[in-house]
Amino acid sequence: MPFDWVGYAPEYYGDADGAKLIAELSRDGIVVERLPPRDFSSLSYKANGVVAIVRHRPPRASTVLEQPGLCVVLDGLSDPGNIGAVIRTANAWGAAGVLVVDSSARLFHPKCVRASMGALFHTPSCAVARSELLPRLAKRCVLALMPGGETVWSPEHLDGPAPVIVLGNELRGVHPDLARVATRRLSLPTAGDVDSLNVSNAAAVVLWEAFRRRSES
Repeated sequence: MPFDWVGYAPEYYGDADGAKLIAELSRDGIVVERLPPRDFSSLSYKANGVVAIVRHRPPRASTVLEQPGLCVVLDGLSDPGNIGAVIRTANAWGAAGVLVVDSSARLFHPKCVRASMGALFHTPSCAVARSELLPRLAKRCVLALMPGGETVWSPEHLDGPAPVIVLGNELRGVHPDLARVATRRLSLPTAGDVDSLNVSNAAAVVLWEAFRRRSES
């Protein structure tokens, strides 16, 4: 990613990585600017002493779907923090990419960027309109996480070459249009009194199970 600007404040370095990064950027000919601590703290929260403006070009939805492996679709999530947390989890368990439906402004919201812990720039992720996504799922194995679905532990569809996992809005769930194209509707078995999980927690369970199965095959 091209850097437009880099600022740093050694007073906020959490470890040696900050100084190492600044040295590497300087060797690459990128202009870096040392900032007074007060100015730096007004720009960023817990940034380990380095902030930057970069030009990030997200991939197209078609490119994300062409990646080999499991793809995650976040259908109309309202909390940017949840989106970032799922992208971080997707990166941890080796998902091929993440598509964020009808939430383009939230994908690069500061809360999402922070919650992803950098995974947003390593896991192919982009926003896509639901109307554009639906025809692209016509021939895919689409697994929608919904109440009343089959238990996620029993079907073997997670073992497929390129399944698409759909997780719905925190309040309304999966949109009816995406539910209609789902190959299977899955749910997570629970034993407590709560009737649902946070969407990022649900994503972690499903992605871990898919990762475990791939690892054992």
